[in-house]
Amino acid sequence: MTVVARTQVLVADDDGLVADIATGTLEAAGFSVTVVASGRAAVEHCARHMPAIALLDVEMPDGNGYDACRAIRALPGGEFLPIVMVTGLDDQASIELSYQAGATDFIGKPVNWALLPHRVRYVLRGANANRELRISEQKNAAFLQAIPDGLFLVSRAGAIVHRLSAAAGAVSPFAAGPDGGAFVELFPPGSRLDAACALERASDGAASSFEFSIRGRDRAQRHFECRCLDNGAGLVLAIIRDVSKRKEAEARIHRLAYFDTLTELPNREWIGDHLARSLEVARTRGNPVALLYLDLDQFKRINDTLGHDVGDEVLRTAAERLQAALGRALDGVNVGQRGAAAQGRLARVGGDEFVVVLDGPWGPEVPALVAEALLNSLVPTVEQRGYALSVTPSIGIAVFPEHGATAQELLKNADGAMYEAKSAGRNRFSVFSRSVNERAMKRLSLEVALRGAIAGQQLQVHYQPKFAIREPALVGAEALLRWNHPKLGAVSPSEFIRVAEDCGLISDLTRWTLEQVCRDLNAWRHQGLVQPRIAVNLSGRDLMAADSVLRISDPVLAAGVPASLIELELTEGILMEDATAAGRWLTALKEFGFAVAIDDFGTGYCSLSYLKRFPLDTLKIDRSFVADVVANGEDASIVRAIIAMGHNLGLRIVAEGVETEAQLQFLKAEGCDMAQGYLLGRAAPAHRIAELLQQAVPRKATIASGVTESRRLA
Repeated sequence: MTVVARTQVLVADDDGLVADIATGTLEAAGFSVTVVASGRAAVEHCARHMPAIALLDVEMPDGNGYDACRAIRALPGGEFLPIVMVTGLDDQASIELSYQAGATDFIGKPVNWALLPHRVRYVLRGANANRELRISEQKNAAFLQAIPDGLFLVSRAGAIVHRLSAAAGAVSPFAAGPDGGAFVELFPPGSRLDAACALERASDGAASSFEFSIRGRDRAQRHFECRCLDNGAGLVLAIIRDVSKRKEAEARIHRLAYFDTLTELPNREWIGDHLARSLEVARTRGNPVALLYLDLDQFKRINDTLGHDVGDEVLRTAAERLQAALGRALDGVNVGQRGAAAQGRLARVGGDEFVVVLDGPWGPEVPALVAEALLNSLVPTVEQRGYALSVTPSIGIAVFPEHGATAQELLKNADGAMYEAKSAGRNRFSVFSRSVNERAMKRLSLEVALRGAIAGQQLQVHYQPKFAIREPALVGAEALLRWNHPKLGAVSPSEFIRVAEDCGLISDLTRWTLEQVCRDLNAWRHQGLVQPRIAVNLSGRDLMAADSVLRISDPVLAAGVPASLIELELTEGILMEDATAAGRWLTALKEFGFAVAIDDFGTGYCSLSYLKRFPLDTLKIDRSFVADVVANGEDASIVRAIIAMGHNLGLRIVAEGVETEAQLQFLKAEGCDMAQGYLLGRAAPAHRIAELLQQAVPRKATIASGVTESRRLA
C-alpha cells in the first residue's frame, strides 16, 4: 500500500481555540498541521523544517506576524514559501503592511472555516506557479549573466539594438558603450571589414564568422571569434566569444604533435612535412634539396651508465650546438648573396638522431660544409655532473634529385650513408652512393639473418687454446663465435659482430655465447675432464648496461658453473671511455667471482695508473707486437715492458698471435705466462678441445710436444 505524504501546514496563533479549529479543519481536508504560539516559534520551526505553507496570525506575543514573515523570507528557501497573514484588521494599511512584509495573501477574521482548506489549496497552487516562474526567470538571468560571450542584437543597418549579456561590455575594450552604436566599431580597425561582411551575410540568412585579436592591458594577446546569425525577426544576433584558451590549447597540441619537448626542435612529423614541401618547391624551381641524417655515436652508453637525466642534458646541449653550427654555416654560405638564400632546418627525429633539411639555391659543396660544421660543433666535451663526455656524430648525406625523388627515398638513403660513416670509424660524414646502398642493403639483410641465426641454431662456439709456456699444458681457451649461414656460408665475425653492435643484438650474442660455454664446461666435467678457464669477450654495451651484472651472471648461475671458470675480456678502449663506470662494474663482476682480462693491450692509451684502478687478473699482449718481436727491437722492448709491468701488478700475461718457434722462445725467455696462436692451436669446436683435455701431458714434457699435439687436433 502506497502512503501519500500530506502537505505540511504551519499555523502560528496564540489563540488556542482558533489553533485547534484550524488544525481540525485542515487535517480533515488531508493536510498535516503544526501549531506554534508565537512569531519567534514560527521562524524557528521554518529554520528547522520549511513547511509547504504558513498561516501567521498578525497579533502574537514574542514577534508579531509581520516580523515573523520578514524573518522567514530571509531563511534559505524562505523566499518561495507561501505565507498567509490571518488578521482581524481589514483596513488598507494592514493589508499593505502584510504585503510589504512579504506575505503571499491574507485571510480576515472571523475565519470561514469551511472555505479555509479551499483557500489554502488555491494559495498553494498560485504560489507554486509563481515559484516556477520566478525560478525560471532567475535561471535565465543567471544564465545570461554567466555567459562568457558578448551577445548583441544588431539591425541590418549595422546599429546595436540591444546588449543581451552583461558580459558584452567585458568582452573587449571595443564592446563597451550604450546601445545604438555602430556594430563594426566594436572591433579593431583591421577587423572592421570582416565584421561588415559577416553582418551582411547574416542579414541575407547565411551564418558567418570571423576571428580577430587584441592586446590586453597586460600586453598579452587575446583572440576572439565573432559569429553572426539571423534571429528570424529582422535582426542579427552577434556572438563574440573569447577563444584565447582554445587557441592556446591548439598551439599546445600543435607543439606536442610537431615539436620535441626535450630539445624544443621540430620532430619527425614536422620535418617530414617540411621536406615534402621543400621537394615540391624544388621540382618547380629546379633547386636542390639535401638531407643530412645525424646519429650520436654510442650514445646509449651514456644513458646506461649515467642515467637518462644526464643523457637528456647531453641531448639538449648537442641540439643547441648543432642548431648554432647550422646557422653559422649557412650565414657563411649566404655572405654576399642577393635574393634567395640557402636555408636549413634541424629536427630531432629519434632518441639520438637528428635530421637537417637544406633547401634553396646552394652549390654542390654546401652539404659537405654543413656536415663539417656539425661535426666540429660537438668536438668540445660536454660537461655533465663532473663528467667530461665526448659526444661524436656520424652523418649521412642524400641529395635530391640524384639520390632520391621522394622524402622516403632521401630519408632511407641518408640513413644508409650514416651507417656507412659509422662503419668507416664514426665521427665523420658519408655521401650516399650506389655502393653505399648496396652495402646498406647487405647490412640490413645480414641483420635480419643474424636475428634468425640466434634462434635457429646457426651459431657455434669455437675455442682457441691457451698454453702455459714454462710447463706446457692446456690451461684455458678463448671462446670465439662462428656463424655458418645456410646460404651465405661462413660469415666473418668482424662483419657480423659490428652489425650486432649497431643494431643492439650484441647483448643477445654475448648471452648466447655464455650459455653455450657453460654447456660445454658442464659436458667436459661430466666426461671427467679438468675444466679450463674460458675467456669470453665483452662489448662496451655489455659492460655499461645498468643490469650488466645480472645479464652476465644469470646464464652462469643457471648452468651451475663456478664464475671463476669464466674470464671476461675487454679492450682498453672500452675501459677508457668511462674509466669510473667501468671500474665500478668490473668490481661488481669480480666480487661475483669472474676473472677479468684486458685484451689487445698496448694498442690503446691505458696507462699504468689506470691499470691500478681496475680489478684485473690478466693482460693480453696484442698480436701486432708479437708478430715482429724477434726482428723489431722496439716491439721487443714494448713486450718486455708489458710483461714486467704486468708482473709487478700481480697479473698473468698472455701473448696473442704466436705463430713461430722463435716468438715462443722469446716469450718464454722473458717470463710470459701463457700463449695462444696458430703455432699452438687454431680455434676448434668443443669436442676437439675435449680431446686435448684428455691427453695426459707430462709436466716435464717439452713445449714442442704440446704444440705438435695441438696442431694435430687443429
